[in-house]
Amino acid sequence: MTLSFDADAHTYRVGGLVIPSVTARIQAAGLCGPAAAFYSAESRERGSRVHLACLHDDEQQPVVIPAQEQGYLDSYRRWRDLLAPTWSLLEAPRYSERFRTAGTADRVGTIGTDPVVLDFKSGAPARWHGIQLAMYDLLYDDIPPRRRRRIVLFLQSDGRTAQSVEHYAASDYVFALNLMTGDTHGPNSTDSRDIDGGTQTQPRACQSDH
Repeated sequence: MTLSFDADAHTYRVGGLVIPSVTARIQAAGLCGPAAAFYSAESRERGSRVHLACLHDDEQQPVVIPAQEQGYLDSYRRWRDLLAPTWSLLEAPRYSERFRTAGTADRVGTIGTDPVVLDFKSGAPARWHGIQLAMYDLLYDDIPPRRRRRIVLFLQSDGRTAQSVEHYAASDYVFALNLMTGDTHGPNSTDSRDIDGGTQTQPRACQSDH
């Protein structure tokens, strides 16, 4: 069946049925706190423009972006020139019938010989980012999961080279599978312990367009 995505409603459908998204499953588990407290309509719109500019740049299409947001694009370009990734998929929606979940990773490809799944973010790193990327990894290659490097790329508004944060915890896949197969709570976002036994970062709003 064909997967469709309504960007305005942020809704995936297969055969007319609404399919839970990666972001919706993370929000339902309470991992990122109340979005209204952190994530405004203005920041969502800016994020969409920046995503589109980076996509068009990767596709070698003309790029249109407000002057005050040019720094984000320059930040991505600097990182891309430095790491020289090869992208096989650019914001390609994916649906897993096995997991009854849909989502769109920003980039899937390789850096050197390493397979990579990457997501753009703004703001500060948060613990749930690793789980989100594990879910994307499972969506794009779910039987069996192909373990990719999971990278969150923080674009800098002043044009400095984007900062990458890589997630390594194998437990992220356990929680990702739980969220996609019935455990809507996942790791306790209010627990003082980190999933891997360290100190947990505070819940933050889910800053994803997907």
